[in-house]
Amino acid sequence: MRQPRRLWILTNEYEPYIIGGLGTAVTNLTKAYVRSGVHTTVLSQSSNSSISITKSERLCIVRFPTRAPYYSMKTRQFNPAAIERWIKHQGYPKPNGIHVHSLQFANLSKHYKSKHQIPVIYTSHSLVAREKGPGSKKKQMRIDQQALLFRRTSKITIPSRSELDKLKKLYPRFAGKTAIVNHGIILHKSKKRASRRHLLYVGRLVPLKGIEPLLNAISKLKRDGNKVWLDLVGTGSRRYVYQLKALARKLGISSEVRWLGFRSQRQVQKMYATYGAVVMPSSQESFGLVALEALASGIPLVSTRAGGLADFVNSSVAQTIPKANSTAIAASIKVMWSNKQLTDKRVAAGSRLASRYQWPKAASRYKQLFRQLQGSNTSNKGGWINRAH
Repeated sequence: MRQPRRLWILTNEYEPYIIGGLGTAVTNLTKAYVRSGVHTTVLSQSSNSSISITKSERLCIVRFPTRAPYYSMKTRQFNPAAIERWIKHQGYPKPNGIHVHSLQFANLSKHYKSKHQIPVIYTSHSLVAREKGPGSKKKQMRIDQQALLFRRTSKITIPSRSELDKLKKLYPRFAGKTAIVNHGIILHKSKKRASRRHLLYVGRLVPLKGIEPLLNAISKLKRDGNKVWLDLVGTGSRRYVYQLKALARKLGISSEVRWLGFRSQRQVQKMYATYGAVVMPSSQESFGLVALEALASGIPLVSTRAGGLADFVNSSVAQTIPKANSTAIAASIKVMWSNKQLTDKRVAAGSRLASRYQWPKAASRYKQLFRQLQGSNTSNKGGWINRAH
């Protein structure tokens, strides 16, 4: 069977250095590539001052320091010339395809596509131009970098229909080279069950995730005489986390709320089944991987249908939150508690739905796209189509 041979993954997040859904998605997709026989090299960033290399069968992870000559703090870009010199010195062969996930690698992917005619797929995990918050020079730089990737990449992939609609509206000239490739999950079912009063939130601690209305919802539930506990997994800016903790104190729910901070992907996967339900009160999601992981783990989900969540979150598999405000969140949690039979039915339906989203399926789709790109680029001979693994 003909297989793709060598692939580069360009990402600023990779296990164990994961901030949010991007890092989780890239890590699991990469493992699926490797298991399918693809020799995969991950180029990522290092928190140290030197280059680090980790190797296993068919997988090499190279982390470059975010300093000169490999990285420019001014442009927030990795330096193509310096990285290519290092790669040549190490004797690493050029890839047959490049899969880029992070803006910091826009110049590097552009360089290899232009100089070596290597097909590049860019997965847009979110649109910078649609991010909430005030404009700034730093944000405009990121918008420009993403536009460069859209323009220079061979193919743009998006994880959900809603993100595709937004991209086509903002960048209509790129609509012809887009494709939807859903993320996947790893099934971790467990017979363990915690009280459904014990809720879990997983994700970045940022305003668009709806954490402030969630805290207010916990306060409402407590005032109504309900026993409830909420654990939050994730990190955010020091200032915003301080504001959230201050709000919890003001609401009188400090004893009901635990701030667990960062947890590794493996830890989070094991945690799901030890809780009573996962709550996702987001006002914006490009896909909503946490919601899908909750469904796969066989526990109740209480979630909005914002953005990409609408692709798979509905009243058949979850208790939906109609609006991302405290009243609606509290009411939705109470419905999940009060109707055990309906909640159990949704849990079973959610498990069946989640089983259709698998990382090997996503990897297979990406490999198909690379083959199509090579088929239209005869200068990249002997790569994804013509040479067997």
